[in-house]
Amino acid sequence: MKKMITIVLCLVLALSLVGCGAKSIPDKPFETNNISKISFKGGPNDWVEVPPEELSEYVEWLDTFRIGEKADRTLAPGSNSVLVRIEYSDGTSVENGLSTIKIGNKNYYLTHDEAPDTYLEWNLF
Repeated sequence: MKKMITIVLCLVLALSLVGCGAKSIPDKPFETNNISKISFKGGPNDWVEVPPEELSEYVEWLDTFRIGEKADRTLAPGSNSVLVRIEYSDGTSVENGLSTIKIGNKNYYLTHDEAPDTYLEWNLF
């Protein structure tokens, strides 16, 4: 009986330690509520602001971004060559590339739906 209790306690302890170091990874990389401005920058180009009349289309597009598989230690050349800056109505902002996102000390690939047509017209790359 003591042996069985010891085994059960060891299993409970092992299972509780497994979850200690795990960070939860959010499903979506970008918060899309209360966005007041979106801008993109590619390479040496200046920031390009999304026109107000197209803002809702770009918010919908950013809402399709999802965090995918863990990226290799060394990212491929050109990864995150286009940046997005999202500004919120409370004055806060975030900047991130469109290819990967860093969570903790690990990079994850981003997946998303096709970009709005005007995105390609800006020649960001």
